[in-house]
Amino acid sequence: MPKLALPNELTIIKPLGEGRRSCVYLADMQGEQVVVKVYKQEYINKYHSQYNVNIGEFEFSRNSTAYQTDGLRHYVAKPYQLLQPDQGYELAFIQEYIDGIWLEDLMQQCHGLPDEVLQAGYRIVELAAQVGLYDLDIPPGNIRLIKAEDGSYVPKLYDFNLMPQHICPPNPFMALGFKLGLRSKNHRDYRSLKHWAYLGQQASKN
Repeated sequence: MPKLALPNELTIIKPLGEGRRSCVYLADMQGEQVVVKVYKQEYINKYHSQYNVNIGEFEFSRNSTAYQTDGLRHYVAKPYQLLQPDQGYELAFIQEYIDGIWLEDLMQQCHGLPDEVLQAGYRIVELAAQVGLYDLDIPPGNIRLIKAEDGSYVPKLYDFNLMPQHICPPNPFMALGFKLGLRSKNHRDYRSLKHWAYLGQQASKN
């Protein structure tokens, strides 16, 4: 366990994993289990130099916008707090802990993709677009689901630090595509949903 500069009310329980842009820990915050995302210095620097944003502020803002949106909140992890180096802490984001099943594991368990899950995915993308949120980073491997009281599965979004391509296109051709309306701002979101459906079809054959 690395030694992390965090508030006294946060106690790290265990590492949960390492994403591309952050290391993620399960922590106790005054009796409640939460997630602490500690951003990697490489991506702190990249987002500052390439995009002129603080990666933590960027993710916290997007997560907060999604959580404050009626209808969308049901599918979004609750954002709690952003810690900053000028406070004496790591650049880290405290967020609701989603203790759910991975989407691909659910597909194997159900021998396919439950229809309500795919419908929820499309609803998420549509609602997010209404408040200007695109590139939600929702490939199958990035989705966890919780079981609702009625027995249905609810996908939960928790990863909001991907820089959308329409804001910073990776090349001039894509920039032109966005400008001319030839490429949708949520192109990657709908592509991910098609991948959900494809993997569900594959799982149904097993």
